[in-house]
Amino acid sequence: MKRLLLLVILVSSLATFSQSTRQYLGIVIGPSFPLSDFAKTDLSDSTSGFAKTGVNLKLIYSYRITHNFGIQAHFVYNSNNLDNEALKNEAESYKPAYSLSVESKKPWSTGGVYVGPFLRFPITDNFSWDVRGLIGFSGGYSPQYTIRGTNINSGEKTEYYREAARTIGFGMTAGTGFKYRINNYLILLNADYYFSNLTYKEVTGWGWTTEDNPTGTPYNISTDQKINNVSVTVGFAYFL
Repeated sequence: MKRLLLLVILVSSLATFSQSTRQYLGIVIGPSFPLSDFAKTDLSDSTSGFAKTGVNLKLIYSYRITHNFGIQAHFVYNSNNLDNEALKNEAESYKPAYSLSVESKKPWSTGGVYVGPFLRFPITDNFSWDVRGLIGFSGGYSPQYTIRGTNINSGEKTEYYREAARTIGFGMTAGTGFKYRINNYLILLNADYYFSNLTYKEVTGWGWTTEDNPTGTPYNISTDQKINNVSVTVGFAYFL
């Protein structure tokens, strides 16, 4: 009876240990690098995002179904400031008679929830390499900014204003990462690519003001923005 009880306790302990290494909850943070249209600084191209290098914050839930295969859920937040200097230079090329300045109060704020499979490749007992592909919903806010100017010759003031807009759409991410285990913890190093094509349907503000039109001309437009960025993040996880 004692041997049977000891065996039950031993098997239960092994099962508990095995289950505890199947799933973990982690958090990582690091730089977010805009790519392609998102980083473009060309006012003649409406797809230009004027986005600067920002920050990526990610909460990860991972469940390993088999030894080398599992499912992950990523809860992601990206913040990329507007490149005020690049926007100023572009605006001045269109209004060469004015000295301009740009003030942005809200950055590009994007994020989403992504779910998908991953493959695990053990390198040593405590060190492994993962690759993954996930899909989900992505959304965010466009930046809010004001361009102010003074006519170099007459001293006339002018202003252009754009309000932040929000939207939600489809998104995807693909990435890879390394994990190193220390007892019940993991050290995580990840690299991820994010893509979403978002439509901001109600972008509002007012056009350039003049002495004859001091309040500017209000506008309400729809714009498309492809959000492309790559993040490199580090963090830790804990086995549940």
